[in-house]
Amino acid sequence: MLRRDGEVAGHVATTLGTFWSPARPLTIQQCVWFLVVWADGVKEPPFEDYAPWTAVEEIRAGTFAWEDGPHRGTYAATWLPRAQGEARWAELGITLDDF
Repeated sequence: MLRRDGEVAGHVATTLGTFWSPARPLTIQQCVWFLVVWADGVKEPPFEDYAPWTAVEEIRAGTFAWEDGPHRGTYAATWLPRAQGEARWAELGITLDDF
């Protein structure tokens, strides 16, 4: 959950993806996909985070920075418990096809 000035400003949904790279042909690598849904209903295009997991660490530290458009700024970020997160995905209409 993203908050600004104590108000819910949006949500960040995440999912773990895997990929193969010719640079490491014997290793399946992982990335985290992010989808931001703002409180006004705008869904941003998904983006990826790779090791060293910069966006993941930023959220773990309690912040999330968005650098584009009208939602530009830094937000307080809170992870929701799994069941609550799954319920929020349903409320926001998020599916794996969104990533």
